[in-house]
Parts: sequence; structure tokens; C-alpha cells
Amino acid sequence: MIFAFTLAAGITFNSCETLELEQVDNPNQLTEADPDLLLNSIQLSYRNAVTTFNNVGSQLSRIEYMSGRNYFNTWGSGTLDGAWTNLYANIVPDIAAIQEIDAASEDVDLSFHVGVSKIMEAHLLMLFVDYIGDIPYSQINQPDEFPNPTVDNDEEVYASARALLAEAKSLLNGASIGTGTDFYYDGDADAWIKLANTLLMRADLTVGNYSAVINATNVIEDSADDFEFAYGTNANSPDTRHPDYASDYRSDGANLYRSNWLINLMAGSYGDYFEDDDPRRRYYFYRQNAITPGNITVLYNQDTDSYSIISGAPNGETLSCSLETVPSQLEFTPDEDYWCSAKLGYWGRMHGDDDGIPPDNFTRTAVGVYPAGGNFDDHDDFITTYYDAEEDDDVFVTYTNRLALGAGGGGAGIEPIMLSSYVEFMRAEAYMAQSNPTAAAAALEDGITESITKVVAFGSLDGGADSSYAPDETRIQTFIDDMVAEFESASTTTGLDGFGWPVDKDKMDILGEQYFVALYGAGADAFNFIRRTGYPRTLARNVEINPGPFPRTLLYPSGEVSSNPNLNQRTDNATQVFWDNGVTNPAN
Repeated sequence: MIFAFTLAAGITFNSCETLELEQVDNPNQLTEADPDLLLNSIQLSYRNAVTTFNNVGSQLSRIEYMSGRNYFNTWGSGTLDGAWTNLYANIVPDIAAIQEIDAASEDVDLSFHVGVSKIMEAHLLMLFVDYIGDIPYSQINQPDEFPNPTVDNDEEVYASARALLAEAKSLLNGASIGTGTDFYYDGDADAWIKLANTLLMRADLTVGNYSAVINATNVIEDSADDFEFAYGTNANSPDTRHPDYASDYRSDGANLYRSNWLINLMAGSYGDYFEDDDPRRRYYFYRQNAITPGNITVLYNQDTDSYSIISGAPNGETLSCSLETVPSQLEFTPDEDYWCSAKLGYWGRMHGDDDGIPPDNFTRTAVGVYPAGGNFDDHDDFITTYYDAEEDDDVFVTYTNRLALGAGGGGAGIEPIMLSSYVEFMRAEAYMAQSNPTAAAAALEDGITESITKVVAFGSLDGGADSSYAPDETRIQTFIDDMVAEFESASTTTGLDGFGWPVDKDKMDILGEQYFVALYGAGADAFNFIRRTGYPRTLARNVEINPGPFPRTLLYPSGEVSSNPNLNQRTDNATQVFWDNGVTNPAN
């Protein structure tokens, strides 16, 4: 049963997460159906739901670490429970309540409230279709007539979402927020209209309407119009910090693992020593460790002014896989270099690693200043050694760990949802689909440039960092130029070797990798990209030799299945949504 709360029955809010940033003096006011408070609730419920999709999409696409070996078991029926509740039990009835208030009074115009709310509803409807397929829509929020709504055809729900976006644009034309609070665009109706156009562009890309993507106008094209939720620095009652910051910047050390695949991709050959080092690396990740068991780093000998490569000794207590042999399916593949540990002191985990939790909280790589509002990584990419005559021994100097409660940006990060850089990558994909690699290269360049510009600006949040470690303009431009040159020189398609890896990266491999790097902190649309294109083929393989089929869709939320007899649970993850042509990725 999809619950509906009507105005006549009073509006109730039973999620502390939904209310955590609510700016109210008296919680009892919530029962008075204040449209401004309803709008607040809708915005926060939307953020909570999008965060779920970002987390799931990031893990499936290797942007973040996935902790389960078997895909079906990892993404069980509880995966989208919270997001489902946020849409169907919170957002949809709250929108209906605002519309009732608007219709009942000639003294107020709530066009802004309704318009922005319908944009958020439309986005979530499309995400649920993308991740599940057929979902209830036409019968929802009508408990008397339809206490147990049936599902609608997924393509029809997509069309309904598009209609909501068109309606929202009309409502927002000249609308004012009045006394309300807009957590995203501060009451800028024109910015919301750009978002609606961008979501229509996203829908066109998803279904393969590439000409519409290329010709889309009045969309998000500047960072000033980026659609994101800004977190704060308050740690208690309520905790307004970025949730990843709250997990990692603690007295007991970091509690999350970063993705070894993304770390390895961004660190290039040897970090700062080669121009393939991604300028965003030090903003994304914060190291607590100088050398990781079973992997390499650079040793600088101060006495001889020379550099060499050294390996970290295995450590069964903190990294048990450092004592294990490479899984057979990863031997002789690029994954062999980082399946267990990462170079240059990075400490993450491989896709599918379900090992237990060792005492590694003070060595794990933590979230950085972007997007979580943590520390900028101002550590050397090497360990310094010199001979101490007084001690008659070699001294090894690493660095001071700044991970602590309140460190860096204090958690004042963002939840990226739709950024200008993403729009450029969508255009690049559309150009490639239309066999226009020249235009795709230009869009790729714009996407990388806009992503780096945004990320680098977050460095100012960490006032205690040594800014000399930040990449300068020359280094940044060199990286961008090299990536574009690599894309331009790459073949349109390349074959696979005997282990299922591309013999060389082709254009879509490069485009996909750079899109995923830019999506760090978001990631919901990366899952679509993989199923839509089959790229990038360079994704990390699962450490499990037989992880089961890669999901085409996820299961229906368990809470809804148990209460709604008209919703039948799936027994596998193979159902394809209407736009999914079944393209596979060899990494899966």
C-alpha cells in the first residue's frame, strides 16, 4: 500500500531525517499545513531520495566501493525502501496538500511551490523507472478508490514525468517564492526552469533522442546554475554536515572505503610525477597513510637527492588480502595492480570486496574537500628518508594526519545532483551516437574543464591546508589538453583481449571514464550510462569470479511489496526497462 496523507486528516511527518534541517521554531506548526513548511519537507525528502540513487549508482559504476560479491544479494528488496517512502509517502501527498491550499485561497499564489515540487517529483519518477521499471503512478494518492495501486507501464510513467516538467515550467514562469525557503536556488524561478529543461534533455538522452539532446537550450550550462544541495557544519541537533564527512571525520578514524578503481584511474602513473595525474585527486581523497601493504610508493632519499620505488610489506591484520594471491580472473589484467591495495598510500577497497572490518580506521583514505567538505590532501606523493648521524640510522618522514572532528571544511559540502559539467558529457555522448567525434571532443573538453574548475574552488573550504600542493593553471590545462588529445587519437571502437579488456581504450572508454570522474559524489546516472552504452569497458571487475548477472533493474521495495497485493516481487535482476536495449559491459 502506498500511503497517502490528505489535508483533511492533517499532515504528518514521521521521518527525523526529513526534518533534520527544518527551520521551525515550534514543531507543532507542522500540523497546520503551512505551504512553506510543506515545501521544506518536499525538498528534504527529495534530497534524501536522490542521495540513495547517487549511492547505489556510484557503487554499481565503481565510482564508489561496493561491499558485496553477489549483485542480486547486495541489492536486495530493501535497497530503495527509503527513496520509495520519500516519494510516495512524503512528496506526492505534500504536493497535493499544497495544491489544496492554493485552490482554497484567492489570497495566495503557490505556483512556485507547486512548480518546483513537480520538478522534483518528475526527476524521482524517472529515476525509479530507470532503476526499477514499471511503477505505480496513475492510481497513487487516491486511497479511497485505489488503496493498493497497480503499476503503470514504465514508458508511460516517463511520459507523465515529462508532462510534469512541462507543467512546472508553465507554473514557474514569473512565479515568486513569497515567504518560502528554497534550499537549492534561493527562489530563482528561472534557474528551476533551466533544471526542468535539463531533466528533459536527460530524458531524451536516456531514450536515444540524440538530436533533442544536442539542440537543447536554456539548460544548465554554468556552475552558477548547478543543481545541488548545500550542507552545513553543525554537528549536533541537527547534524547538517555532509553524511560522508560525518562518517569519516571522527575521533575513531574514517569509517568509509573509497573505490580503488577510481583512485587508481585518477592517480595516473605516479601521482605528481607524471602529467596523467588528475588535478581533482587531492580534492576527492584524503590520505591518512603513506604506503599501503602490498603496493608501491615513491621513496625520496634526501642525502642523495634520488627517487626510487618501494613496496609496502603485507599486513594480515590491517589488510588481509595483502597476504592472498590475486584472484584468478584478475591475473594478467590491469586489476591485478590494485585489486587489494592502491599505490601512493591510498587505502580503499576493490569492487565486491566483502572482507570483514579490520583495525584500519586510521589508515583508510577518507573523503576529501570535494564534495564532502573535508580535508584537501596536502601530503607528498613520496616518503622522505635521510641518515641521522646522531641516531646512526635512517629516518623515514611521512606526514601529519589532519583527520579530526571539524577538520577541513567542517562538512560544508554538497550533494551534486545536476551540474553543468554533466550536461557537457551528455552532449558528448549524443554527438558520439550521431558519429560526430569532433563535436564530442569539444563537449568532452568543456565537461572536464567545468568539472575541474568547480572542484578546485572547493579547496578554499580547507583553510588549514598547504595550498602549494594544489595544481596550478598550467598543470590543469596540460591534463585537459592531454585528455582531449587522447580522445581524438583513440579509435572509434577497439576489440577485447583474451581477458575481456579493451586492447586499447576507444573514444567511448575515455568519455565514460571522464564522465564517471566528474560524477564523483553523485553517480545516479552512471548506472544508466553503463546499461545504455556498455562503457567504459575499463571498469574494475568483481573480486568474486561468479558475482551473478549485473543488474538491469533492482527489486521492488520490500515495504511496498509486503503491503500491496497488486505488486509482485521479482525473482531476479534481469528485467529491462523500456529504453534498455540489453547492451552489456565486459567488466560486468
